[in-house]
Amino acid sequence: MARSILLAAALVMMAVAGDVRADESPADMPDFPGRDETFGYCIGCHSMKVVGRQGMDRDRWDSTLSWMSEKHNMPAPDAETRKLLLDYLEKAYPAATPAQGGGFVVPFAPQR
Repeated sequence: MARSILLAAALVMMAVAGDVRADESPADMPDFPGRDETFGYCIGCHSMKVVGRQGMDRDRWDSTLSWMSEKHNMPAPDAETRKLLLDYLEKAYPAATPAQGGGFVVPFAPQR
């Protein structure tokens, strides 16, 4: 029930704002558990294409969720939802090195 409410809220926000992301849907994302919830959390602020090209590991996804809640007012997910989001992101968009096309890399930053 909460999943469908979250998804409906995201879609309503996009429609009201005339958002260019309105053509995206969860069906465009890899099909793993947590897809709808992840879509609902992310799409309100940015395209899922942004998410798909990050190439982050679970720890970085976790830090990013915290950062978005603290700095960009994303609703903080409860512990169960956070685990679901992280499980999805880790499986659907696994960590990648820059050579594999993963995420933005600051050229002068130390490499891990």
